Amino acid sequence: MTNATRAYALTMTKPHERLGMAQPWVRQLAQNAPLLWETLIWTMIFGFVLTYIGFITASSARGFQLRDAEQRLERLQSEARSLEMDVARLSSIDAMAARAQDLGFVAVKQVDSVDVGHSYALAR
Repeated sequence: MTNATRAYALTMTKPHERLGMAQPWVRQLAQNAPLLWETLIWTMIFGFVLTYIGFITASSARGFQLRDAEQRLERLQSEARSLEMDVARLSSIDAMAARAQDLGFVAVKQVDSVDVGHSYALAR
């Protein structure tokens, strides 16, 4: 049994030795911590800058869309004012009288009224 135990002990290796590393990865990480922190900080700064650029680009695109919508609103308001003026011009009394005359209506010169006193109507 002594030979079997000795053979087993000789074949046992530490995990970092089995992977071919001189030290465990935690110790290597601890030794390279300043470099890792610096890399992490620069990566975060780069990510924030890219995010900021993305937000600026999106907001400028929205600004252009807003400006186009405002110009369209002004154009439509101007067109609405123009149409209101046309409606007012066409619905004036002079324009309506001219149109009625074109359709063959005759202007009334004298209006007479009849006073029938008290009258009743029979509903059927």
